[in-house]
Amino acid sequence: MSNEEVANLFNVRSHNPSFFAVKDSKAYQGELLDFCIPVNLHFPPPELSQMIRNDLGEILRYYPDYAEVHERHIGELTDLPPETIVAANGSTEIITLLCQQAKGAIVTSVPTFSRWTDLPEELQVPLYPILRKREHGFRLEVDEIVRRVKDVGARTLVISNPNNPTGAWLTLEEIKRLASSLPDLDSVIIDESFIDFSDLGTAAARVVDSPNLVIVKSMGKSLGWHGLRLGYAVAEPRRAQSLRARLPFWNINGLAAYVLKTVTHFKQEFRESFVRVAADRRYMTERLSTVAGLTLYPSKANFLFVALPDGMSGRKLRDRLLKNYGLMVRECSNKIGSSEQYLRLAVQTSAAVDVLVPALRKELGRFNTAQDAQITGTLTTGTLTTGTITTGTAGVPPALSVANNRHT
Repeated sequence: MSNEEVANLFNVRSHNPSFFAVKDSKAYQGELLDFCIPVNLHFPPPELSQMIRNDLGEILRYYPDYAEVHERHIGELTDLPPETIVAANGSTEIITLLCQQAKGAIVTSVPTFSRWTDLPEELQVPLYPILRKREHGFRLEVDEIVRRVKDVGARTLVISNPNNPTGAWLTLEEIKRLASSLPDLDSVIIDESFIDFSDLGTAAARVVDSPNLVIVKSMGKSLGWHGLRLGYAVAEPRRAQSLRARLPFWNINGLAAYVLKTVTHFKQEFRESFVRVAADRRYMTERLSTVAGLTLYPSKANFLFVALPDGMSGRKLRDRLLKNYGLMVRECSNKIGSSEQYLRLAVQTSAAVDVLVPALRKELGRFNTAQDAQITGTLTTGTLTTGTITTGTAGVPPALSVANNRHT
C-alpha cells in the first residue's frame, strides 16, 4: 500500500476510519495493535461472552424488551433511579437529540468529541467554543466557562468530563458550582462518557435538584464492546420522559438489551476492570515519559494526550506507525481546537505499550536526526545569520519554534 493510499485511508471528517476499514485495507501485513479506540480491555469476562453464545438464537429471534426494562437494568448497574434514565442507541443518539432541541447558541470547550461541534454546524445552531490551552494543561476554570456562556448569551452549555481528547477534568465540586452558576440556561450538559475510568464523582445524582442538568453517558467504552451501541442520559424525571418520547421505539437492539440484562450479574468484575485500566494507564504514562521529545498531559480517562516535537507531522507519524509497525493511533488535526502536533493514545496493555514505545522512540529519533542535519546544512551554506539566531524564542531559531503559537 502506497504512502498516499495510507494517508487517504484517514481522510475522514472529524473521526478516524473504522477498525474494519483499516484492517481490510491491508495497510499492515499482520495483526494490528489499536491505540486509537479507547475501550475497556478488561471487560467483559469470558463467562458473559459464553452466555451470549449460548442464548444467541433467542436473542436474534425475538424482539427486545421495552425502554422501561432497559432503564431499570441501567439503574441496577449505576444505582440511579430508573425514572431519571433515558436508554439510547449509543451516546450519539442522545447527543443528536439534545442538539436538535437546542433553542439558542451552544457553548462547548474544544477540542472535544466531534459530534458536539459537528452537529451544531449541521443544524445551523450557533456554536461558541472555549479553547483549552496547552499552557494550562488543557484544564478550564469554572469562572471562565460561566463568563463565556454569559458573554455570548448561550442557552446550552456542553462540557465533557473527563474531556475527550485531552483527558483534562473538573472535580464534582466544580461541576456542582458550574451548574448552580447557570440556573437560567435551557441545558447544562455534562458528557461523562469516560468517567468510569477516573476517580471522579458523577454528577448524575444532581439532576433531581437541577432541572436543566443533563448527563450523557456512553456504555460501549466501559463494557468493552463499542459495537453494542449503548448509552444513556440522566435527567430530571419530567425531562427524561420528554427525551424518551422523542426516541424511536425499540431503539435498543436485542444483543445490547441482553447485555444490559445480564451485566448486572457481573457488577464486581465490572468495577474491578477499571482498577486494572488505571494500572495500565500508570504503566503507559511511565513508559511514554521515557520517549525524548514527547510531552504527556495528565489524564483521568483511558487515553493519554501527547504533543509531538515542534514541526513534526503527526499525520506522517500516524501513517508510518501503521504501515511499518501495525500500530493505530489517533492523530487529532481534524478536531476543532487541535492540530497534527497532538496524538490521543488509547490506554493499552503493558505488552502492547512495550511495542509502541520503541517505535515512537525510533520515529522521533529519525525526526531529530533530520532536524539536526537540516540545521547543520543551513550553517554550512551560511544562510543562518547572527540576526536570525537572536530573534528566535528564547534564543531558538524561529524555524524550530513554529508550533509555539499553534492551537495552544
